[in-house]
Amino acid sequence: MKKHFFLFAIVLLFFVSCADAFLDTAYKGGDWFYLENDGAVMPVWVCGNTASNTFIVFLHGGPGNTSMTYAASSAHKKLQDDYALVYYDQRGSGMAQGNPKPETFTIEQSVEDLDKVISIINKKYNCESIFLFGKSWGGAIGTAYLLDAERQNKISGWIEEDGSHNMKLGLELAKQWVMDKAQTKIDNGSDASRWRKELRWYNSNPDLSKTDNLLRHGSNLNDLNGIYLNPNNDPGNFFSFASPVPIFYQLTTLYITNNNKFDIKNIDYSPEMHKITIPSMILWGRHDGTLPVALAQNAYDSIGTVPADKYVHIFENSAHCASFEEPELWLSRMRAFIETYE
Repeated sequence: MKKHFFLFAIVLLFFVSCADAFLDTAYKGGDWFYLENDGAVMPVWVCGNTASNTFIVFLHGGPGNTSMTYAASSAHKKLQDDYALVYYDQRGSGMAQGNPKPETFTIEQSVEDLDKVISIINKKYNCESIFLFGKSWGGAIGTAYLLDAERQNKISGWIEEDGSHNMKLGLELAKQWVMDKAQTKIDNGSDASRWRKELRWYNSNPDLSKTDNLLRHGSNLNDLNGIYLNPNNDPGNFFSFASPVPIFYQLTTLYITNNNKFDIKNIDYSPEMHKITIPSMILWGRHDGTLPVALAQNAYDSIGTVPADKYVHIFENSAHCASFEEPELWLSRMRAFIETYE
């Protein structure tokens, strides 16, 4: 027992040391503070070119992930040269603290938290422009936020990247995406027995919003390159150290999934998205299996912004994470949009 404990202590010390070294190099500069709201204590990091007076508020995926891994990516760091980036971890997610009750894990509460972040940023920096940028799950929160006209008036532009504004359709498309890829594997004789088993499972109509099913589905997506088209582009363990509690922060995704009140499988804001009339840009990976590319057109068609001020860009060599797979093209799209509307 003592031997095992000693080994665990060494491993833990290694992880913490790596995390400290990573934080020292990746997270120097900027302003760190915490938003306390309804039991949650959420870290907020403002970094980059605050002198630009243009701020991009980033909404991370999940539910339950962290924004801080993106902050250290090469594409985001280059964007920080031009603009101020605001990263915060949502309640119960990533590096967030406090003891929020499970009943507060709702879209409505997430929108309230976001509005407080934006109010603080506005007051602290007297921003000229604020852009809202929702990645994956962040697409649902950002869309819900913008459906209110008063909140929408605070934002200069909306960016959704492989987002979840319509999870109801997204889960259906993702299930079919995996089944089609699995059938191709079977036809090619590639691990056919495994994929036949998975096809039977999908045909049994599992609820993909439930934790165990979501984990199995996620494993299939990963193995079929539906998250990263090129597995070599996956930042992997390097970004596991992007938190003072390395690796363990990832477990919050399971906690949020088990305790949330988001009703993920029924989220569909498409009928209301005509209320969004600010400049908008939709970014999507052609090979995304997590939230397949048909959702990009769904978002574009649903948003009420005039055609001259809304855009859709498809990354032909990316799955769910274009900023890692095609960073320079991703960066050029971001810069062009923000320069037009800041």
